[in-house]
Amino acid sequence: MSCRMLLGTPLLMLLVGLFGCGGDDPLPTPTPPPVTPEAIVPPPPAGTANWLDGYTLTGVSLSGTVYESTATGPMPIAGALVYCELCGKETHTWATADGNGIYNFSGDLANGGGIWLVAGRRIAIWVQAEGYRDPIGSLNSRYVLIDGDTRSDFELVPR
Repeated sequence: MSCRMLLGTPLLMLLVGLFGCGGDDPLPTPTPPPVTPEAIVPPPPAGTANWLDGYTLTGVSLSGTVYESTATGPMPIAGALVYCELCGKETHTWATADGNGIYNFSGDLANGGGIWLVAGRRIAIWVQAEGYRDPIGSLNSRYVLIDGDTRSDFELVPR
């Protein structure tokens, strides 16, 4: 794993902490997901320096709904935050669910969209919303296989 990747996560957390304080913004400040062994992108092949070597920025999108299951059916979670490390030309991208719980990572390469892919490899997606947790684990992460425009819905449960 490159030093750039190891240093990037704490630096990102520091920047989010410094610039997320003191405003009148009613939305919670997104926090980067924890680094876990399964979430770490494998190191690049020997002799290469870029952690994205082997990946191809592909013009595909990822979208879906963040919801809570209720007795009357799925209820969208407006304002849920969805993080995709490999989405977007510059990577490390957040999307916010709209009033219908819908999030979208664009596949429009001309406008900085797309997803960095390796055939057959799933990518980690983190989902969070104030007052909710992931029903299948404490890390709020899911692994999604993307091989074209992909829809992936995420359920959260109240804390």
